[in-house]
Amino acid sequence: MNPYSRNLYITLSTLGTLLIIFKLISYGKYGFDFTDESFYLVWMSNPSIYSGSITQFGFVYHFLYELLDGDVAYIRQANILMTFGLAWGFVYFFFSSVALNIHANLIARLSITSGIAVSALILFEDLLLTPSYNSLNLQGLLVVATGLILADKKTNRASIAGWVLIGFGGWLVFMAKPSSALALSIVAFVYLLPAGKFSIRLLTISVVCALVLLLVSALIIDGSIVGFIKRIQLGIKFGEYLKGGHTLAQILRIDEFILGSKFKFIFFLTSSAIFIAIWCLYAEKKKWSVVGLFISIVFFAVTALSALDQIQYPIRLGRFQGLLIFAIVYASVIAVMVCGRLSALKAISAKQWSVAMLFFAMPHIYSFGTNNNYWDRGSSAAIFSLLGGVIILAPLIHGRVGLVIVFPIVLATQAITAIILQTGLEIPYRQPQPLRLNQTVLEIGPQKSTLILPHGYAEYISNAMTSAHNAGFEPKTPVIDLTGQSPGILYAIGAESIGHAWMIGGYPGSEAFVEAGLKQVSCEKNAHAWVLFEQKVKRTRIIPADFMMRLGLDFPNDYEKVGTWQTAKGAGGFKTKRTQELYKPTYPEHSMKKCQALRE
Repeated sequence: MNPYSRNLYITLSTLGTLLIIFKLISYGKYGFDFTDESFYLVWMSNPSIYSGSITQFGFVYHFLYELLDGDVAYIRQANILMTFGLAWGFVYFFFSSVALNIHANLIARLSITSGIAVSALILFEDLLLTPSYNSLNLQGLLVVATGLILADKKTNRASIAGWVLIGFGGWLVFMAKPSSALALSIVAFVYLLPAGKFSIRLLTISVVCALVLLLVSALIIDGSIVGFIKRIQLGIKFGEYLKGGHTLAQILRIDEFILGSKFKFIFFLTSSAIFIAIWCLYAEKKKWSVVGLFISIVFFAVTALSALDQIQYPIRLGRFQGLLIFAIVYASVIAVMVCGRLSALKAISAKQWSVAMLFFAMPHIYSFGTNNNYWDRGSSAAIFSLLGGVIILAPLIHGRVGLVIVFPIVLATQAITAIILQTGLEIPYRQPQPLRLNQTVLEIGPQKSTLILPHGYAEYISNAMTSAHNAGFEPKTPVIDLTGQSPGILYAIGAESIGHAWMIGGYPGSEAFVEAGLKQVSCEKNAHAWVLFEQKVKRTRIIPADFMMRLGLDFPNDYEKVGTWQTAKGAGGFKTKRTQELYKPTYPEHSMKKCQALRE
């Protein structure tokens, strides 16, 4: 390939990366979800008040929340940059490792690795940009994967750094999602054997690193190992109360996926275009190189038009749209078989196959334990599947063409990522309109974070904050949320959500879940807590208040209604407006005595 074409590929790849990153960051101040995302914010803002939890992401991200002074937009943007940065480091070391052993100039390597790293941002396909157990899980897996690449039997700086990273990343995954940590430990151990990297002495470094971090975490969070274990046990018990599909029998399953005709057409079209572009570059003939360059420019055009908001409609490929990344894997396999024939596959070493199998397993490790479809959730970790396909392409990369053959894959990766993110921007999770249409600026939360919201959402939040203020509500006042779907409102008015960070409704065991959480709260705090209530309508998630008598709280008789407002259309995933009411306790001392008597 002539220098002009190579420089053009590098320029397109670099621009594509920058456009995607800057677009996603620019939308960090747009929108607000009242359920899942608000749960993340409530958790990380004050994680120490909750006594039971399986995931500890709130503690890990609390430092970030404090560092950025609780600014929601900055926290989201930091999460984007952390995810991309860890992915870039992972991909860079991947290309520098023995897995491919490719030598290229630094600019080309940076361009290629950053271009592929943007696929990690598929994590944000629903535009839930706030740090969560999902983002921490992926970030931990990226750290572990980097460590597994660097780790070796040899005792040198790179190898020791790799073993340390395995322990550090394993700790992050455990803090995010213990079920994924369990699956990761098994798969990583199996990988080390055929990869020829297994060493009990060096593996000890990883184990000790992870255990030390867990010990320190236990002491910081609960003051003792016993207390930390009790926290996790209580979190498991809460899950059993909720009956949300997280039991051992329910998570050990094989899920299916159904792809629509539109998805299949786009998949075939994309994989065919990628294959043709690879073949054209492999042929090393000028007329075919022009065709390959043209296809790559089309991929870049899709990325650029999407990033510049010139494409303003979602492609709507269904819930499994993240699996579109497998078009690159499919194209890579076909390219190797056509250009290098079956002998090329034989050229892939056992070490390379073991890395590829590890990467193909990573999305399932990421999703293991969720009550959602494993294929759907696993697509958030599509970066690993993508690199598994790149390993299969290794014989062609090692051939006469070299690393340049990867550029069509890079540009296709950016286009697929841009398309998936565009769907999230146009149909953001539990929000009423595309984010680009938001125009109302509002300050929310205890730190007065400035966000750009739909008018209805801004009016809903503003009315709730005004009503609470007029009723004499003070920040950090405890509130019992019986709406089942409004942690966002509690966060907006600066309340302390007691019991759980999200008193989630809609599950068979929601009432038992909420009651169990409030029983971990002191009688004094329960008695002085205000109550957020919602009038029952069709398809509601409200928590029946009957259980409060078992806590010594006579609701609504011992409470005064001090505020009323209407929700917004789309809030909590509901199309209709609902009436929410704020109640203040009138006899807190009386309620506290009844609560204490019941507990005694």
